Formats: sequence, C-alpha cells, structure tokens
Amino acid sequence: MEALSQNQPSSPINVFLIGNNPIELSSVYTQLKQIKSSVVNAEIGFELSGLFRKIRKFKPSCILIDDNVEKIKIKKILKKLTQNSDTRDIPITVLKNSNYSEGYSEAQDYLLKENLTSEKLSRSILNSIRFKKMHLYMIKKYRKNKSRLLDLVKF
Repeated sequence: MEALSQNQPSSPINVFLIGNNPIELSSVYTQLKQIKSSVVNAEIGFELSGLFRKIRKFKPSCILIDDNVEKIKIKKILKKLTQNSDTRDIPITVLKNSNYSEGYSEAQDYLLKENLTSEKLSRSILNSIRFKKMHLYMIKKYRKNKSRLLDLVKF
C-alpha cells in the first residue's frame, strides 16, 4: 500500500502555525526546528486577514492552531479550511492549554502545550499526515470499487 509507507518522508514537511500569541508560537516554532527526523519548514500566521491566501501559497503538510485564538475565530478558520478544496486535505492539529476545554470536530488531532517536546510534535505531525493519506486512499478505493462492494452487500 503506497499510502501507508512507514518510511520517513524525504521531502521537507511544511507546517503552518496559526495563533495570536507570539511567545507561545515562537516556542512551538523552536520545537519544530529541533525535529531531527526530517526537515521542517514553518510559517506563522498571526493576522487572520489574508490567512487563507498564505496557506494556499505555502502548501502546508500540516496546520497547527493555537487555542488561545478566540473560539469563534477557530471555528471559522476550521470551517473555511475544511470546506475549501485547496485546504480540506491538510491535517489540522489544535494546540491546547488544558484537557478540560471542548474540542473541535474538524480538527484531526490535539496536543497539550504543557510538556510539549520536539519528539511529541514530530510524532503527532507524522501520524496526522499518515492518517490523512490513509483516509484519502480509502476514499479513493471505496469510490473506485463501490459497485463491487454493493454487489457483495446484496447477497
């Protein structure tokens, strides 16, 4: 299965950070740069205006959203990212301050900022990318073999 390869990606991983707290995002940025298993290119978006243009131009492999952004704005961002054909296949991870606040259904993964290490960040990003690729692979195969599957179900 081509989509489920366990090898480390040879191409750089592009990560787009969204948030409103430069201190916390710089900490996450530093953790990204300490990842040794692969090359990580990161870009940070503080301003929500022009954010989607930047994301489409940067073509990230993964998007990290800081939960310090207002909940309404996070929901708007997630809705727009999941509905846009250019960005809907990008895995989204929310960086959370606590485990007690609510989650977002559009986000694929959550990471607690407390005790965040480059290893945890790397593992989460790579797992998110693999999961998204597997999900897209399954959708593609399902659509291709849908009629055969329906024939099996009829009996």
